[in-house]
This record gives sequence, structure tokens and C-alpha cells, in this order.
Amino acid sequence: MPPEPAEPGVTGAGALPEDRLRIEHMLRCSRDARLIVGNDVASVLAADMMRTRALVNCFTEIGEAAARLTPQGRARVGSVPWRQIVGMRNIIVHVYWGIDLAELVKTVRDDLPVLVNALESALAAWPPPEGPTGLVETD
Repeated sequence: MPPEPAEPGVTGAGALPEDRLRIEHMLRCSRDARLIVGNDVASVLAADMMRTRALVNCFTEIGEAAARLTPQGRARVGSVPWRQIVGMRNIIVHVYWGIDLAELVKTVRDDLPVLVNALESALAAWPPPEGPTGLVETD
């Protein structure tokens, strides 16, 4: 997925606290997807309904969080193919009978490492929130 340029004139300044929470959630889901796939190929994964559904759910949540980021939140992450991330979520949710598991596995291997790096970099440069976030950590 080629990265999209940031919106002209939009910087990460003014990103909402919810943006940070969504980026953190995208990072957790991206890491989960990589664990779910492991070293398996799509045909092995297809034989395991629970792992397949878990992987689909990861992509749904990543896309939903990406769709709800403000332009300022997206700018904090940098050049990421936001339209394609949200588009994949839309296909998974609305054309669920046509999900190409091999494409999801390919995306986990080829694209999620890049996304994870971008999300980690954004969070490392973003001051942590003050007080409780309301999220339950599951590490």
C-alpha cells in the first residue's frame, strides 16, 4: 500500500485525546493480527475458524479506528495509506462473504510491520495522557 501524503496544511498539533486512544488501539490490533497469523499460510489459517474470525476482527477494528481519527491525529502518524486501511475495513464488513484470506495474510506480512512502526513512532513522540485513559491493558 503506497502511503498517502498528509493533508495540506494539517499538522499533528490539535489532535484529540481520542486520537491517541485510537492509535494505541490500532497498534494493539496490528500486533494481535501478526500473532494470529504467525508463520502460517492462508490455507492453514482457513482451517481454524477462531483464528480466521479473530484476524478479520483485527482488520475491522484497525479500519474503524483509522476512519475515526481526526486529520490532526492522522498527521501525527504521518504518511500511511489511510484510505486503503478504511477501504479494507469496509470490504470486510460489507462484503464479508468475499474476504480473501490470502490477501489478509499478505497484508499482515507486508503492510502491518510498516504500520506498526508508524504507530509506535507517533506514540513515542506524543506525550502520554494525564490521568487514567479508561482502557484496560491486556499485555
